[in-house]
Amino acid sequence: MRIVFVLFICFYLASCTFVRKVASKTSFLKRSIQSVSQKQIDQTSAKPVQANNYLDPIYPVQNLPVLKNENVAESRSFKASSPVSAPSILSRSGLQTHQVDPVLFPMTPPSSLQFKYAQILGQDIAQLPDSLLLQQIDPWLGVRYRNGGNTAAGIDCSAFTATILLSYRGIQLPRTSREQFRFCEQVNKSDLQVGDLLFFRTRGRSISHVGIYLGNDKFVHASSSNGVMVSDRKESYFSARYVGAGRIPQSSVTTE
Repeated sequence: MRIVFVLFICFYLASCTFVRKVASKTSFLKRSIQSVSQKQIDQTSAKPVQANNYLDPIYPVQNLPVLKNENVAESRSFKASSPVSAPSILSRSGLQTHQVDPVLFPMTPPSSLQFKYAQILGQDIAQLPDSLLLQQIDPWLGVRYRNGGNTAAGIDCSAFTATILLSYRGIQLPRTSREQFRFCEQVNKSDLQVGDLLFFRTRGRSISHVGIYLGNDKFVHASSSNGVMVSDRKESYFSARYVGAGRIPQSSVTTE
């Protein structure tokens, strides 16, 4: 009996010690949680978030109007079930001008005209000439050549360049390729820009042919053999007959 009583006393004392330790740890955890929460609240109220002085912050904007790019022809093959509107996100700098943040808003879908000329010119869509220029050129592709002609029934090279640039920028070009060469400001082939005129000697020693440069060494012209078409200026036939390039004087441009 004495041994049993001693064991009971030892078990009781051990149980009390364990309970006190558990209670002590629980109390410590409660105090730590309360201390951390209060510290977080104090820091938030004491140090408000500062705006970044270097980045343009983004703010939500409601009822943003639909944006249009008037210089890009509407694709006939792209038919949306509902109007494509810009997302309701603008940068602070665009709140007054309604300019959509270019990173967050996708670009206007490419038109069928752009896809067509990307293949013809071997260029990426982003590198294509102004869509307005392509719109002026496209109806003439395939029109047959006629010396002295200036209509869709038949047209020659200088009448073609004069017609396109008149409708594109209101430029009044002289009638013949030789006169157009004298009218332009000469430029090096390494400095060619879209809209420059390329001149050739296809017969005799004088300039007898002209076309409009479209980039990537391609130019559009009224060919005597195939009518209005796009060719490469580096083809052996044209490179052997190339005379030079001319740029339309800025003073002759009447429309922008």
